[in-house]
Amino acid sequence: MDQESPSLKNDPQAPEPPAAAPPAKPGKEYEIDIFRDWCKGCGICAEFCPKKCIRMNAAGEPVVDRADRCTGCGWCEIHCPDFAICVREVAAKKKAEEAD
Repeated sequence: MDQESPSLKNDPQAPEPPAAAPPAKPGKEYEIDIFRDWCKGCGICAEFCPKKCIRMNAAGEPVVDRADRCTGCGWCEIHCPDFAICVREVAAKKKAEEAD
């Protein structure tokens, strides 16, 4: 004769189920500006961007391909030998205007 195990619902010692996670906050957004007159097309920015936000086009110029992936780390800006890239956080006010 098998005994049934007590239900965990009725067990006061049972751990409570985890609470539902709060809705995720939208992450920060960043804008990547490339100053074409200063850029010599070395490709350092595209090659080493950790999120692959920048790629080189057929003419050998950097192009912002996936700005939505940018984390704002500034790697491209810091390592650009020509100071041809600027990474800036998009202001919350500007994001709200775009949503309208």
